[in-house]
Amino acid sequence: MEEKIGKVILDTTCYPGKDLYSDGAIEDEMLAISRDFAPEEFNRVISERKSWPILYHFSHIRENILSWLPFTGEEKVLEIGSGCGAVTGALCERAKEVTCIELSMKRSKINAYRHQDQDNLKILVGNFQEIEKNLTEKYDYITLIGVFEYGESYIRSENPYVDFLRIISKHLKPDGKIILAIENRLGLKYWAGCTEDHFGTLFEGIQGYPKTKGVKTFSRKEFNGILEEAGNLKADWYYPYPDYKFPMTIHSDRHLPASGELHMRDYNFDRLRLDLFQESQVYNTLLSNDLYPQFANSFLLVIGKEQPQTAPVYVKFSNERDQKLSIYTEISEAADGQLTVKKVPSQKKAAAHVRNLGTICEELTGMYKEEEIEVNRCRIKGDCAQLEYLTGITLEDKLDHLLEEGRTEELEKLFFSYIQKVKNIHEKKPFEKTPEFVRVFGNVNLRSDLKCTEISNIDFVPANIILSENKVSVIDYEWTFAFPVPSQFLVYRMIFYYLELNDKRGILKERDFYEKAGILPEDIEVYVEMEHNFQQYILGEHTAMRNMYAQISPGRVEVEDYYREKKQESLEMLQIFWDNGKSFNEADSVRYLFRNGKIQTEFELPENTTMLRLDPGEMSKGLKIVKLTWEDESQVKFHTDGCEVSSGEFYFGGDDPQIIVDFVPENRKSIKIEMEILDRKTTEKKFWKVYAEQKRAMEQMSQELAQKKALVDQVEGSKAWKVYRAIKRV
Repeated sequence: MEEKIGKVILDTTCYPGKDLYSDGAIEDEMLAISRDFAPEEFNRVISERKSWPILYHFSHIRENILSWLPFTGEEKVLEIGSGCGAVTGALCERAKEVTCIELSMKRSKINAYRHQDQDNLKILVGNFQEIEKNLTEKYDYITLIGVFEYGESYIRSENPYVDFLRIISKHLKPDGKIILAIENRLGLKYWAGCTEDHFGTLFEGIQGYPKTKGVKTFSRKEFNGILEEAGNLKADWYYPYPDYKFPMTIHSDRHLPASGELHMRDYNFDRLRLDLFQESQVYNTLLSNDLYPQFANSFLLVIGKEQPQTAPVYVKFSNERDQKLSIYTEISEAADGQLTVKKVPSQKKAAAHVRNLGTICEELTGMYKEEEIEVNRCRIKGDCAQLEYLTGITLEDKLDHLLEEGRTEELEKLFFSYIQKVKNIHEKKPFEKTPEFVRVFGNVNLRSDLKCTEISNIDFVPANIILSENKVSVIDYEWTFAFPVPSQFLVYRMIFYYLELNDKRGILKERDFYEKAGILPEDIEVYVEMEHNFQQYILGEHTAMRNMYAQISPGRVEVEDYYREKKQESLEMLQIFWDNGKSFNEADSVRYLFRNGKIQTEFELPENTTMLRLDPGEMSKGLKIVKLTWEDESQVKFHTDGCEVSSGEFYFGGDDPQIIVDFVPENRKSIKIEMEILDRKTTEKKFWKVYAEQKRAMEQMSQELAQKKALVDQVEGSKAWKVYRAIKRV
C-alpha cells in the first residue's frame, strides 16, 4: 500500500498500524513545522522556539555528516532509521535514488513533508526485519546514522550487532559501502563530565553500561572486533568533532587534528554537563601520545568488503553563515599520496563567493611580493576552488614553541616583524570610509590618521601564515575585500586572534602588544565594534547554533558549583509532577521556590490530571505539611515515602523525598500547598523516637500474642475442650 506526500512515496505495506515509539507531543509540533515551513525557514523556527528536539531534528548542521562524501549522482542509497529526515535531504541532493526505512509513521511523514519536492525519495514504513526480507535491490551506500547502537532492537539474536552488519552487507553492491556514525563509548567528553547521550547518566558508557540495556556504543577496539566477526569487513575511520550529530570538522587517521585545534566547550545542548577538566588541554596530551583515535567523541566509518579508499581525509565546515557565504574546506589524498585542498560552496548561492578566490589570489600575489610572502596558489574548477597543500609550521605554532621554551623576547621580535610586514603592505594611502566598508564593518568612529590600501586581507593572522624552509606563504585568504580597511584593524586582529583565544598565552598580555603596535584603548573599543559588525555580516539573517547555546542548553557547571547548587536546590525547591496519561516526566512538571524555608502556593491542575507527585528537593530532610487541600479546602489524600513523626511532620531519610497523590477527583481545579522545611537533625531524632516506640509496641504485641497462643494451646489440650468439640460435631 502506498501514499504520496508531494513527490515522496510512503510505502506502508509493513507498517504495524500504530507507532511503537514516540517522543510525545513534540512530534506533533515537528510535523506541523515540516508541513507549514519551507526548509530555508527552519533556522528561523529553531531560533524562535528555542527547543532542543527542534534544533536536533531540523538543524542543517546535521547534514554535515554526509554532505562531503564523493557522490557521483548515480548512486542508489538505503537509509536505515531515517527518523525525521535530518540527513535525508543531503542524500537526495547527491544520489540518484534514496530509499528510507523508518518504523514510525509520524516521523516518516515529517521526513516526507520536509522533502516533498524530491522525486527520488521513497520511505518504507515498518520494522527493519520485516522490510529487509523483501528487499531485492543492491545499493551503492547504506547509511546507519545514529542507528547501529540500537542493534538489539532491530535484530533479535545472540549477537545482534554482528548480525546487523552481516544482514546489511547482503544488500550492498560488490563495491558498495556502509556509512556508519555513532558515539565512541570512550569519548573524551564522557570523561570530562558530559552525560551518556542515550541515558543521560554520568559515566554509564565508560563503565560498560552496568545499569542500562537496549542501547550500546563501542570503543574503536570493540568495533574492529565486530567488523571482523561480521565477515572481515574493512573500514576507513573518521572522527567528527565535536560529535557526529553536529560535526563542524571531520578528521581521519590520515589527517588528525593539530595541537590546539579542538577547543569547543559549548556543545551540550541536550543536557547539563559538568566541567571536570579543560578538554582542549587533554586533547593536546592525547594527540602528542597518538591516542586521539581511541578517545574521539564520535566515529564515522566508511565500511566495505574491501578496504575503502575515500578521497577526502579532512573536512571543515563553514556553513554557520549567510547562504551566499556558506562553504566547506576539504583535504583529499590522490593515489600517489599527494594532498590537495578544495573549497566547496555548501549552497548554490555561495558559488560566486568561492569563485572570487581566484581573483583574490592574483591580486594578493602582487601585493605580498614586496615583502617576499607567497600566496597559496588557487585554481578555479567549476564552482570549486582548488589550492595547493602547503607543508611547514604556522606562525602561530612557531610562536607557541617559543612561548613554551620561555623565549618571550624572541617571540615578540618575530611577531612584530610580521606586524611590520602588514603595515608595509597596507599603509599606502590615507583611509576613507566607503559605502562598502560601512556595509561590512558599520559606520564606526575611526581616527583620522589611519592608513590603508585598496585591497584588504583582514585574516592575515598567525594561524594563516605558513613558515617552510625556503618561503613564507599565506593561506585561507577568504576574507579579502576590494575596498580599503585601516591597516591598524588588521594589526589588531593579528594580536587578538593570537593573544586572546588561548589561556596559555595570557602571560604575554603583560608585554602590552596592543600599545606597542600603536593601538590605544579607545581604538580597541572601535575595533571590537567592527569585529562584531563583521561577524554579523557573515551571519546575515542566519542564527548560528553557538548563539543559541544560552537559550537552549541547560549549561555547564564546575563540579564544586554543581554540588553546592544541587544541595541548595534540594533545600529550596518544590517540584510538582502531574500525570495526564503520559506518566510522570520532567516535561510535565513545575518548580516552586521555598523562601526562608517555607512555601505557600496554589497550583492550577492541568487538564485531565489523574495523579500528582510532589518532590520537596533531592536530599533527606524534615518537612511539615501545614496544608494540602483542594480548592474547596477539602483534604487531599496522599501517602509518602517518609515517616510521620508527629501531626503533619514527616522525616524523609532517602535522597528523593516524594509525596504521592494517587487519585485526583474529577472537576478538581487546583491544589493548595503550604509546607515548611524543618531542621533535619531535630526531625531525625523524632523519627528514631517514633521508631523506638513502635519497636517496643511490636515487641509487646508479640509477647502478648505468644501468651495468648500458649493459653489457647492449654485450653485445646483439656478434657473439657474435647467434650465441647464432640458436642459441636453432633
